[in-house]
Amino acid sequence: MDIPASDGHPAIPILYDDEALIFVDKPPGIVVQRGYDAEEPVLVEIVGRWLEASGEQAILMQRLDRGTSGVIFFSKLSDINANLTRQFETRRIGKTYLALCEGELAERQTIVAPLDRIGPISFGVRRGGKVASTSISPIETSARGSLLRVRLHSGRTHQIRVHLAAIGHPLVGDWLYGQRNASRPMLHAAELTMRHPVTGADLSITAPLPDDFVAEARKRGINPPSS
Repeated sequence: MDIPASDGHPAIPILYDDEALIFVDKPPGIVVQRGYDAEEPVLVEIVGRWLEASGEQAILMQRLDRGTSGVIFFSKLSDINANLTRQFETRRIGKTYLALCEGELAERQTIVAPLDRIGPISFGVRRGGKVASTSISPIETSARGSLLRVRLHSGRTHQIRVHLAAIGHPLVGDWLYGQRNASRPMLHAAELTMRHPVTGADLSITAPLPDDFVAEARKRGINPPSS
């Protein structure tokens, strides 16, 4: 089921929906929260309006950059938000991304490097910054790029983008930390795992790679998984 396209935004695929939570597959190019442009579509407003029709609310629990696609979720019930916050704080909520980076990166590694703001919208590795840890597992590589499975162990702004740039393998299309050589930074939130705040059941929500990511990977001699 999708949230229908309307008012300039594409259809938003619904990945999971119950009385407490809704997970959607964020398309690239849509901002999550209202920014400087009063006219552009905003994900939290799109989901919120759709839920309002059935008397529900959308409470944003995480963020993704404008260019990042994939799994993002909202709470519908205010009284479960403390549980969700604790899960974030204790790393009970797991986030796995697929990333397409520049160059041949074939070595599995964990990047541990502190991050701090270095400009109005940019971050960098800097002594004294906030602790950040990112694990990288290569899936397929070529001379023109590498497809990576990335797991976050902390949730810093631009963490994957900065850590990959710091080791000399910025995301393909990352205009801020690399080159503007694709339609967007090629980063996809592929899976989110957590414990359901009401039932206690383990949840694993996944989102397939979007077409633009697959096309860019194939241009670089990489055949990504279909889902």
